[in-house]
Amino acid sequence: MNPQDQANMMYYYGQGKGGMQNPMSGMQGGMQEQGYGGQEGYMSQAQQMQMAMMQQMAMQQQGMGGMTPQMMMQMQQMQQMQQMQQMQQMQQMQNSPSVASAPAPVESKAAPAPAAAVEDASAASQAAMVPPSNANTLETVTVGVFLEEVLYFMEDMDRDLWWLLRMAHQPEGPPSVVRGDEQLQPIDAATEGILQNLKGRADIHADAHANQVRAKIIIIPAVDKQERLMLGALRKLKFHCKGHIEIFPCMKEANNAAIWQAYFNCVSSLEPQWLMKTDGPGGKQLFARCAVIVPVYIDRMKKEVQLLNVWCPEKKKRHWAFPGGDILRGADRNIFDTCRRQFENQVGKFFGKSWSECFAGELPAKSGMEIRDAAICSFVKLEQEGHRYPCRPHFFVQVTEQFYSDSRAYEDASGVIKLPKPEGDFVSFDELSSSKRIHLDGVFFAEHDEARWVALDYETGKIMGDDTRQLRKENAELFRQQPEKVWRWLSDLVGLEYVVRNSCLPADFPENGPFAVRMSGIDKTATDQDIEDYFTERDVKVKSVEQFDVPRHTARIDFNDKEALGIALQLSGHSLLRRKVKVELWSDDPLTAAAPVAGAKPLKPYTGPLPDDPPFKVIVRGLDKSVTQRELGYFFWDRDCECLDVVYPLKNERHAGTVEFKDQESLRRAMGLNGAVFKGREVGIAIPTKEDFRSPPSRSGGGGGGGGGGGGKGDRGRDDRGTGRGRDERQPPTRAEFGSERPTLNLKPRSKPGPGEPGYSEVPDASRSSGKSNPFGAARPVDDRYKSTRADADSNWRR
Repeated sequence: MNPQDQANMMYYYGQGKGGMQNPMSGMQGGMQEQGYGGQEGYMSQAQQMQMAMMQQMAMQQQGMGGMTPQMMMQMQQMQQMQQMQQMQQMQQMQNSPSVASAPAPVESKAAPAPAAAVEDASAASQAAMVPPSNANTLETVTVGVFLEEVLYFMEDMDRDLWWLLRMAHQPEGPPSVVRGDEQLQPIDAATEGILQNLKGRADIHADAHANQVRAKIIIIPAVDKQERLMLGALRKLKFHCKGHIEIFPCMKEANNAAIWQAYFNCVSSLEPQWLMKTDGPGGKQLFARCAVIVPVYIDRMKKEVQLLNVWCPEKKKRHWAFPGGDILRGADRNIFDTCRRQFENQVGKFFGKSWSECFAGELPAKSGMEIRDAAICSFVKLEQEGHRYPCRPHFFVQVTEQFYSDSRAYEDASGVIKLPKPEGDFVSFDELSSSKRIHLDGVFFAEHDEARWVALDYETGKIMGDDTRQLRKENAELFRQQPEKVWRWLSDLVGLEYVVRNSCLPADFPENGPFAVRMSGIDKTATDQDIEDYFTERDVKVKSVEQFDVPRHTARIDFNDKEALGIALQLSGHSLLRRKVKVELWSDDPLTAAAPVAGAKPLKPYTGPLPDDPPFKVIVRGLDKSVTQRELGYFFWDRDCECLDVVYPLKNERHAGTVEFKDQESLRRAMGLNGAVFKGREVGIAIPTKEDFRSPPSRSGGGGGGGGGGGGKGDRGRDDRGTGRGRDERQPPTRAEFGSERPTLNLKPRSKPGPGEPGYSEVPDASRSSGKSNPFGAARPVDDRYKSTRADADSNWRR
């Protein structure tokens, strides 16, 4: 965190009542003082610094960044200073003659206080009410405007942030519900000037940070208190889609994860009901931005379990998924309201039934209440991918016999339920030309028209459907893991014995170990103690930690027994400092033991599908920043892969490049190098898809845009949806753009063994003829083309 952003944190979170005895109330009061509504009081400079450091510690726990040992020491010193100040104040109060244990005297009989004492008390009172005037208290800060919940309103009605801001400051006030077709009246010149200044700074920041935000969050730097009050009027706007606009403090120089975390921290400090504890190993409080409802039908006679899915017809999805979606803070008081609203909009309205008519159990009415109904089981899953959804709460609810039979009445021969049309007027998902009616008149949006019941195999956790259409991958994976909490709940309902969860360890894993895992993707600032704490905080005792210089960002962690090893393998995907790490079983394969790199994975020959016709290309990811185009080509050329062309770097992805080969056999050899160590890093090699060449989403308004979200059309778009509209569908970069145009070569075929074949060696053959044609130039590069980086030596990357 740079000094400017740290001062921003102090300015927002360091002022307000509550002090250090209640950091959350102090944080909330500070934000209200700075333009979010009415709480007075100021904190000392030491308290401001301490609050900023506590905020950074919270961000570290969420995976946003760490605190250095110096900062920890400063924080402890400040705590000691504050405790000493409080003790001195208490002693002064006890020794002061104005604080007596005797009854309060009658005012007419009270002796007049000395003039000096009155002046001192007056001066002290005034000093307490005046904000501290020091260099750390800023007049301007960076804010983010969260527009995800009104994304579809802005797209369908062709409106932007600045139109909304003018609407919020109309001379006669904004309407009770913003429709999007209103004719705006001119606002006063002073307000218009402030708006233009905000827009100018937002545009400049967006141009300079094109890849900072891939969502509808607009970042505006250097916002003063008057401008924050002006932006705060956006929070009062109401829409038919029930979306809510939020203004939150953030950092100017931050990645996507930090911006999203700043939003979560702001909202959770104001509305803590959105925090939920994840189930399973390493449970912690995270922001719940969505909810998933899993309707469950139990047939105790046949010992069968069936789950209701709805069909997602969007082009990018096209899969069966459980009902659910994003929270809408303009409509939902808590996560239980989100569940009721999402289910009724996605299923209930089609059958004309409410929640109580469909389910055998009722969700609590208020947040914080424990679910005691035996017909409901909640499971909060830690999300391992992306930053927009820290966790994903699932609510498994038993349906009534009546609802099950009513829904099955609409099944066709293949078991697909053709949902009946909802009562009243509505707009269907395939009638987007009429989407404006959703915002103009509040018409209901029907985002799908099909559903189906799928069978769950209780013994294996496999979900089975009769048709050939696929299920959502995340849902199938959740049930394959057989969460203990859910499986015990199902066993009680079905009347079956509880099935012990399948172990993460292979069936033939030796009883004497080694009990070790391989961790990859480790943050470069992580120490051995950080890695050990990653497991010990989750009740897994670590025996030893060994980090590797090559490949970088990897380590071997040993445990004492098989049970601890099994739990450790379940912790893959959690955040260690600023990055999510991967935890996998350590392999003592003979290939690994003989490899020059101790922490590297063994290479295996590729046996998967390959294209029959050219171009025969691979995409290489995870490359070191020092790699050049020539070195990338020689990485494959030295390993008997006949290259035709190299494109590096890619325009739309950092640390990645593509390599084209002469024939299918060269492509197969190249795919066998997946996971090899190159320049101290493990590289990923895959056959590219259309998604690999998709350009970054275009921005609209002043900040980063083009992302997905939910709720913009009432409930249109599911929780992790990308809009797909307004994207810049550019073609992949040409070879000429990076000066990589090379003539097609006609090289002789090779007959040497590939990766995993007998006799294969990754060390180049020194006796190779120097007269063969070379696609990377007539002469080989100078001797320092394999010059070692700080983390590895000349021969380390040549596995």
